[in-house]
Amino acid sequence: MIASSPGKAIIFGEHAVVYGRHAVVSAINLRCYVKAEKSNDFRIISHFGKTGLDFRGEHAYISYAIKRFSESFSIRGVRIEVRSQIPPASGLGSSAAVTVATLGALNAEFEAGMDREEIFELARKVELDVQGIGSGTDPFVSTYGGGWIIPEKRKFSSNVEFGVINTGIESITSEMVRKVRELKEKYPELVERIMDSIDQVALEGARALENGDVTKLSLLFKINQSLLRAIGVSTPEIDRIVADVELSGHSAKITGAGGGGCLLTTGEGDFRIKLSAEGVRVEDFEDWREPYNRQV
Repeated sequence: MIASSPGKAIIFGEHAVVYGRHAVVSAINLRCYVKAEKSNDFRIISHFGKTGLDFRGEHAYISYAIKRFSESFSIRGVRIEVRSQIPPASGLGSSAAVTVATLGALNAEFEAGMDREEIFELARKVELDVQGIGSGTDPFVSTYGGGWIIPEKRKFSSNVEFGVINTGIESITSEMVRKVRELKEKYPELVERIMDSIDQVALEGARALENGDVTKLSLLFKINQSLLRAIGVSTPEIDRIVADVELSGHSAKITGAGGGGCLLTTGEGDFRIKLSAEGVRVEDFEDWREPYNRQV
């Protein structure tokens, strides 16, 4: 059976959401597709290569998803194949998407009968298994789709589209989360105030999104990016890209953990994304080859 799950874009609130502040996040129209087939052993196939269960390598999220699923449902083995439209290590939620799509495919292939809440709960555990810390935002959005204001899980809708600039630099979520945590431990009061400011930007940004106010969004992007730079998750390369975008009359900011990955921009990018995509779903076999035709 095949299941797919969307990537996500954090529009406002990166890192602050880990510490209980607001984030504005949406599923996007790029998806990860996973095929699960019963087998006598465990095989994982993706563009990273072919492995068995691989808890420390490129297939860690898939391996832990299988492990968590097998704790509740007895399986002898499974063959997992992945095809994705979401650039890896880009800040667009590829890890959560492959986790949720894997659980969705396992759920369908083994007729486990899990609902979305149960899929999310397992995906949340997988995030912690691999990263050690996380807000649960990415697996939540990949499971349910749509646009959300976190932590209240209040839905929002917006017709605003964004450009995406891929820096080509790998973004490692666990490393960036750890970096911010260490800074917070060293300067707790200072970092708390920055997190409060990011929180206020996120709340203002949610209103601007719902109103379609791109001018206000552009200003808030600049403020949010400056705050992310202050907590150490920007880089000189990212700063140069942001400066070039601002010279063109637009703005850009990190989306996701930072250190690399993708930037959202109110101008043009390498490609464009739409918000509020559908969450995890079972796919027809006829669609299996289609992801390659639309791959970014």
